[in-house]
Amino acid sequence: MRRALYSVLLLSLFTLSGCGKDPTADLGKAVTVTGAITLDGKPSANVEVIFKRLDAGAPAAHRQFAAVTDAEGKYSLDDVYPATYSVMVNEKKDDNGEGEGAAAIETGPYKKYGADSELQAEVTDAKTTFDFELKSK
Repeated sequence: MRRALYSVLLLSLFTLSGCGKDPTADLGKAVTVTGAITLDGKPSANVEVIFKRLDAGAPAAHRQFAAVTDAEGKYSLDDVYPATYSVMVNEKKDDNGEGEGAAAIETGPYKKYGADSELQAEVTDAKTTFDFELKSK
């Protein structure tokens, strides 16, 4: 009986010892990803840039990153782990409620860069800048 109890306690100890492990420990070093979005050669201001991890090897909190571009079309994403990402670009409404917003995902100039985007970024420790020159036609 004692031997069985010790075995159960020992097995429980080994099982619980992995519970405190950092879920990002195997993902590599997090980096800041930067870049710029242009459409037909002009900066794309106030568009949403989304990086979605293609593999399932990361906790949910580290699978997708989003930012909104500034007036020069520049964006920055913090704490991105090295991997291959699908990149989507969606038009957003500005602070005054103007712009196409959600409707632009289906009909606007960024339509082909939304859910069906073929844009990708291979983020590594050395490669953290991704500029995308998009075409409306």
